[in-house]
Amino acid sequence: MKGKLKKPVAQSTKNIISPSTDVPIKDEGYIVFSLRYIQKNYCFSECQPDEKQALAESLFKRRDMTWLSIAKEPKHGLGFEKINRKSLNVKVPEGVPDDANILAFRFKGKAPMVGYKENNLFYILWLDRNFSVYPH
Repeated sequence: MKGKLKKPVAQSTKNIISPSTDVPIKDEGYIVFSLRYIQKNYCFSECQPDEKQALAESLFKRRDMTWLSIAKEPKHGLGFEKINRKSLNVKVPEGVPDDANILAFRFKGKAPMVGYKENNLFYILWLDRNFSVYPH
């Protein structure tokens, strides 16, 4: 049929694993960023155009980095720092595991994107453009 796409059949090769395959992900895995749980007053739509550009560039710079390589970077560079949950000035959303570390990556100057790690995913919860999520 013209104009209709056929759904591809999931396959595994030596370089591609079928999405249905359950593979544990370790710190050697590449970082993947998610905006799925970003909070309303700290979201992408609240950013100025230069902040949106800086966020995109910061994610792009980290695209080929593993969690282990990022851990070796300076916290005000491509690395991250752990934030004590008790020091947060915002409520941690329901669904964030109680044992999840809250991490901050810089995206524009010293302005952090704050969230948590689950497997190789980093869920961005807050784009802290005005430095109000935690004491700096």
